[in-house]
Amino acid sequence: MKLSVSMITFQGAAYLKAQMDSILGQSLPVHEIIVCDDGSTDGTREILADYAAAHPQIKLQFNTENLGTVANMQQCLRLSTGDIIFLADQDDVWLPNKVEKIVAFFEQHPTAEAVFSNAEIIDEVGETQFGMTLWDIIGFPFGKVELTDFETRVDNVVTGAGLTMKRDAKLLAMDIPQQPGLLHDGWIGLYFASKNALMAKPETLFQYRSHANQQVGGKVAERSQLLDFNLALYDGVPVMKDFKTWKESMKRLHTNLTLPYMQKEKIQEQIDLYVEYGKTYFQLRASLFLFMKAIR
Repeated sequence: MKLSVSMITFQGAAYLKAQMDSILGQSLPVHEIIVCDDGSTDGTREILADYAAAHPQIKLQFNTENLGTVANMQQCLRLSTGDIIFLADQDDVWLPNKVEKIVAFFEQHPTAEAVFSNAEIIDEVGETQFGMTLWDIIGFPFGKVELTDFETRVDNVVTGAGLTMKRDAKLLAMDIPQQPGLLHDGWIGLYFASKNALMAKPETLFQYRSHANQQVGGKVAERSQLLDFNLALYDGVPVMKDFKTWKESMKRLHTNLTLPYMQKEKIQEQIDLYVEYGKTYFQLRASLFLFMKAIR
């Protein structure tokens, strides 16, 4: 069984060495590390070249033009040759037994074709933040992931930095839909959830770095704004505190409406619910604002 890592980079020099060292230092080594750089000019390519010279399992693709996050990861996955493919962010840190535990998970759950794990949250200098895990921040329920999780949430169910998948020729042959708010991890998660083959591992197996210059992935402060909203969605009642969140949520739901595998009727019910919520809640807030302004 061949193990691959697919990682994309862009202007990632600041944290890249820590991530590369953590992948190379796994208790169960991987057989290849595919890195596709999207036009970095900050020393990222020089760092990668040094690592590749010392470690023959590292294979580099330096793009001549910027492809963007989704297209670059799609390219990287297609270049991978492993039976199991680990996705990796350029700025995180893997715990030493991440690969070993994920491989054991697949052996213990033979029907699983993809799994994603939880993570500790660290800052720019590697210190833990908030005393919470990544799943605490986004309000994710542990266990098996159902298709309905994609239909009723307005942010991504799957964090790509913690995602591992079995090689799937059909998935790799398909182009990721170019839709607002849809990244590669959301698409991969949706695909495997539609096959009833996506699982979640609550154990923290990597450190998710939150910093100002993240290439992909929501910053912790931004993701936490959706926590109450997503928790409330499981009870069927939206809770939003500002128009921006409501607007972004509506955009994501309309994106979901265009994707395959989704139950359109269920998503439309959610959209109708948010429309009614927007009419009442934000109209009330506007009325109160005008009233307060008038009496001052």
